[in-house]
Amino acid sequence: MSWKSYLPFALFVGLIAVFGIGLTLKPQELPSEFINEPVPQFEIANLFEDEPNVTSETLTGEFTLLNVFGSWCRTCIIEHPYLVQLKEETGIRIIGLDWRDTRPAALEWLDRLGNPYDIIGFDEHSEVAIGLGVTGAPETFLIDPEGIIRYKHVGEMNPEIWNEVFVPLIENYTPPAGAA
Repeated sequence: MSWKSYLPFALFVGLIAVFGIGLTLKPQELPSEFINEPVPQFEIANLFEDEPNVTSETLTGEFTLLNVFGSWCRTCIIEHPYLVQLKEETGIRIIGLDWRDTRPAALEWLDRLGNPYDIIGFDEHSEVAIGLGVTGAPETFLIDPEGIIRYKHVGEMNPEIWNEVFVPLIENYTPPAGAA
């Protein structure tokens, strides 16, 4: 028997190994080169055209969740009621980044589901999302009062993620020396 007869079996074993390793990974914990770095500088239109633009400076001054969403995103629909609840229960500032959407669709979506966002940037052409390394929606960034990205969560925000990841990061935060 030649080595070529073992090739299909070897490929099969290789694929099983690759898929097996893939199943052990946690896609919500994708690394980000922006962790512990300032939010990249940006200025983008507000979803509500009569409101001021949203800038990177908008994300400073207090802990902020920057939530990337779109009316087209099925998981965003699942996540949205928890964001409304989180805003009501904690009062944390939530800034929305409406990504790859249209204004009419996003406004109708928010009107139907409620609006947990303090401000919403309209990122129709991925200008800000690309700068943040967004890979999909929803994604939620935790930004400290100095505008430093402390965490990036890929996927649905829910009570477990909030309580096990975000709350400890906020509670254990130590401002840098010289910060007001």
